[in-house]
Amino acid sequence: MAQYKHDRFFKFYIQSLYKTKGDTLQNIQVHNDEDLEIDLMFIVQENLGWQQENLGLFDRLMQEHPTIIIEHYSSYLEETDINKSITRKNLYWTQKQKELVENAKTKQELTASGRLSKQAKKQIENQNPFTWILTVNCSEKLLNLCNAQPANELGAGVYRLPQILRMGIVIIEQLIDSPDTIWLKMLGDKESAKLAFQSIKQLSPNRREKNDIISACIKYCVYLRDIPTDNLTPEDKDFMRTMAEIDAWYEAEINNAKLEGKLEGKLEGKVESAITIIRVKFGDEILTPQIVSQLQKLNAKQLDDFMIGMFNWQQQEEMSEWLFGSEKV
Repeated sequence: MAQYKHDRFFKFYIQSLYKTKGDTLQNIQVHNDEDLEIDLMFIVQENLGWQQENLGLFDRLMQEHPTIIIEHYSSYLEETDINKSITRKNLYWTQKQKELVENAKTKQELTASGRLSKQAKKQIENQNPFTWILTVNCSEKLLNLCNAQPANELGAGVYRLPQILRMGIVIIEQLIDSPDTIWLKMLGDKESAKLAFQSIKQLSPNRREKNDIISACIKYCVYLRDIPTDNLTPEDKDFMRTMAEIDAWYEAEINNAKLEGKLEGKLEGKVESAITIIRVKFGDEILTPQIVSQLQKLNAKQLDDFMIGMFNWQQQEEMSEWLFGSEKV
């Protein structure tokens, strides 16, 4: 349950934070396996957003390469996490590179000898992602095992793996507490995030990213159950209460499914959670037998995506159309 909360918050957080600086792609399928799915990819746009909204160290990480894969771990990083990250990226790039090369050939971006032009090669290489793994903590043993070296120009807590892997690790607990790191600290542990949240609240009210991130934090209620109530509107308080009820329901259903050791139980729990979300957002009248039947046909991954989408204002229209079709919601 905790990872479910962190995952949905992480995706919405990055989208909210970087929507003026590039495009974010979610849930990129690279193999018929949920574990081998890229959660989030960021594609840089060359615009003034980098100067207008200075996000400190986070900006420098995101400008490492034109295409960035971002992975977040809300506890200790494990060796298997790194191995899966490498596999996901390689599977993605093998397929993507073939598509890009074929596309360049179709457009005749070739030299006289029939090879790809330098410009075409550069454009393709810009789409070969660099991966940043953001983790709350990581053991010294694991850093040594993967030959991670401190990225001194980026400061404490940032490491690069061997160049051939195109990958780096950011250990959030090792980052120095400063205005330069607060946006990354929001992805740390409970205390780190609360301190960062307080710092973000003190920024100018005219800063777009401040207002969007505070809204994201309230929307997903990550770590912030006990923030002072004078910072919340009545609508915010009501939303957080609703989220707490849904989270409690979801957690109870998942725990029951684990105790029973039945996949069916887990799916049933997710279906009930999805029904609860629909009831809260749209009312009982929308829950027709046809809609319940549609929900029951979804697999676990699709149900998770649906529930995340229902609480992501950027995806609500898409999710509503996907589930309800032409029915007005």
